[in-house]
Amino acid sequence: MTKQLKKRPIEKELNFLTNFEIYGALMFAALYFATKYIVDMDFGKEPFKLNWISFYPLLVFSIIVIEGSFYWRNKLKKVKRKKSLSNIQIGRIYHKLRWINVILLTAYLPAIIITALVKENLSGIVVGTLFYLMAVIEQINYFHIRLSYETVNGALLVVEPLKQLLTGTGRRSALRKDIDAYLGVEKNRKQNSV
Repeated sequence: MTKQLKKRPIEKELNFLTNFEIYGALMFAALYFATKYIVDMDFGKEPFKLNWISFYPLLVFSIIVIEGSFYWRNKLKKVKRKKSLSNIQIGRIYHKLRWINVILLTAYLPAIIITALVKENLSGIVVGTLFYLMAVIEQINYFHIRLSYETVNGALLVVEPLKQLLTGTGRRSALRKDIDAYLGVEKNRKQNSV
């Protein structure tokens, strides 16, 4: 028999997700700059000069995570019966954000390929690639298939969510359901106006 993680009450879970996403983005940014400062200690010779090949994917990752935090904050307001956006309004906003994120993620590919071909700044390429992969995973987790919270006997699964992603059998994320609801309403509106 599989043992699932103990579930928190919905309000606590949404509060955790809202705050955890913001703290995560801040923590990664702080670690990035702290590591950059320590590793690049050139004592006044541009110690905080950004390495765009590694900073850009951190920025995109942070944007996606902050979008997630706002999504969970809206859901928390809804649970608390405070003023919040409807699922259709959220779907409309995040449908656009999803495509903006895709453009931001795609824009990085030529830069990383060119940088790798000229063999410039290997550490920046490695760090940038890791942040890029994290951003892609967050994009998939929020806007497509729920990749998180898969557990067996309290241990987080990694292979099963990836298998679900590749086979298309994973559960749609909550945000994806809101986007689909918006697209369904939009499709009906267009059909009725014809």
